[in-house]
Amino acid sequence: MQTYSRLKASISAAYQRRYYARRWERDLPEVLAMVDRGQFDRLPIIRKKDLSANWDDLVEYGDFVDVVSSSGTTGRPVELPVHRQQEQVWVDCVARVLSELGAGPGGKLLQLLSNNDMFSLGPLVWLASKKIGVGPFRCSAQRLQRIADVMNYHRPQFVVGNPMVMLNIADELGADFPPLERRPKYAYFAACAAFDAENALTPMAQRAKDVWGFEEVLNEYGCSELGSIGHECRAHNGFHINDDAVHVELVDPLTGRPSAPGKSGEVVVTALSLPRGFIAVRYGTGDIAAWLDTAPCACGRRSPRLGTIIGRIDHQLKVLGQTVYPDLIFNVVDQLTEIVDSVLVKYRDALQAEQVELWFCSSGRAEQAASTATALLQRHLAVSPPLRSVPLDIIRRVKQDRMARSNGVKLPRYVDLDNVRTYLDGVTS
Repeated sequence: MQTYSRLKASISAAYQRRYYARRWERDLPEVLAMVDRGQFDRLPIIRKKDLSANWDDLVEYGDFVDVVSSSGTTGRPVELPVHRQQEQVWVDCVARVLSELGAGPGGKLLQLLSNNDMFSLGPLVWLASKKIGVGPFRCSAQRLQRIADVMNYHRPQFVVGNPMVMLNIADELGADFPPLERRPKYAYFAACAAFDAENALTPMAQRAKDVWGFEEVLNEYGCSELGSIGHECRAHNGFHINDDAVHVELVDPLTGRPSAPGKSGEVVVTALSLPRGFIAVRYGTGDIAAWLDTAPCACGRRSPRLGTIIGRIDHQLKVLGQTVYPDLIFNVVDQLTEIVDSVLVKYRDALQAEQVELWFCSSGRAEQAASTATALLQRHLAVSPPLRSVPLDIIRRVKQDRMARSNGVKLPRYVDLDNVRTYLDGVTS
């Protein structure tokens, strides 16, 4: 009942912004009546492109204390003011993840997320850590020696970061990677999908857990426009949705209608907290989640739970006519220890036809690794993209070039290349 009243309050507040009144083409009492009749899902979904094109009619500065940016649009950048009370709600949601891990007064936290470039989660983790009393050591993921020094001299029990970045840190430090007793024991995995549709750790997340020696890891899901949407509990049964802050639907991307129970769909979110710089009503995140479950969790909570994020609408790939998401490909390939690293690339060939290839570097015979990977992909996904063996330095250069255009929080593994020959000249396989 409380969620229902908050939903109507958000709709009423959103209606005061010119865009919604124009887009809905109904007066406010009629829109609220649709909610009463259980027809909320008939309101149109709005997207990032709508934010970009209608910023002045959707967003208000108000009592803002921060600005966050969301990339991925042409035209006006999507930079959103965060209101004072809105920030506190976001901080409270992030604090739940740290508390679930056991962090509290007297604890020490290694913070590996960016606090710069209008990235939202880094500052929220910093504020949340101070709220619950755990002391943060804020380190850029590129400052390897500083990270090692923090672990060697301060021994933080907790760490927040992207597991792919954590693996890269361990690899780059090599013999200088601190011994197990000086590393954190508990990890808050962020800015990535770290478990699969069956709630098991992905191979990449499992590798990070093993390499760092974590006793417990929890994953969190959110986005810049909405803050934290949900997080795992220690029972590892999906993301517990912060249902006091957001209302979540899963929508079939093809029909626009609610996904069938247990089926995947696009995550569509409505904000339930006010005031806000951007009041999201049926905001399509572009993320595809595996499922949405309203059954009670083994931990005792009764909040709805969201399955892992298996891909993005704009990252759908067609391989032999079948839709495949990059993360599903990596979840299969990462099981193979003979593949040292890999990146999925999309480019246009000399005839301007779109091509998708998995570039990989193997520790042994490339032909054998490619054959094994192809067979495994076909067994799990029924299709496999073409595989190309390349030197490890090419894969690293592809990632570094893409990271140069980002805040470095996520290591790119799916890359759209403008000039593929820049990387492949001289490569024969």
